Amino acid sequence: MEEEIILNKIREDAAKEAETIIQEAEEKAQKIESQNKDKATKQAQEKFETMKAKITTDAMAELEKIDFDARSKILIEKKRIIEIVKEKVKQKIKDLNEAEYIQIIDEKIKKYKDEKEVEIVLPKKCYEPIRKIATDYGMKVLEETDEFEAGVIVKCGKIEYNYDFEENMKFMDEEIEKEIDTILFRF
Repeated sequence: MEEEIILNKIREDAAKEAETIIQEAEEKAQKIESQNKDKATKQAQEKFETMKAKITTDAMAELEKIDFDARSKILIEKKRIIEIVKEKVKQKIKDLNEAEYIQIIDEKIKKYKDEKEVEIVLPKKCYEPIRKIATDYGMKVLEETDEFEAGVIVKCGKIEYNYDFEENMKFMDEEIEKEIDTILFRF
């Protein structure tokens, strides 16, 4: 009997110790599980943040590309419109009626009427009426030329003033484009 008591005591102690070991093991398992869960959550959060940053960067790059493409298209369209306006201006100059054309040329050559040794080069357009005006100013009118369609070249000694409309348009091309741009696209 005494042996049974001792045996029961040993069984009780063993059961308590087993229970303590099981409890400690469960606590350690819960702690490890919690740590693993926290680690997994942290890794998932880091992965999420990395993907979020990549998606944001990619989206920003795409938006910048779209913005650049849109601006490029706008600039191309503005340039096209400016070219249309310039062509219309050139055509308007070509379509000037005779009286307007003669008046413009008269204004150009009138500035030189008090100069000595003035020679005038004229295109075929309105040659005779302008030749008469220049002659009345005391200027020498050279033979008509095919070098340009509209305008006048004034030679004062060794200095030559080129009022060829087409050449002046080319020379002032950038300035004209800026002016048209300012007028049409102020926004």
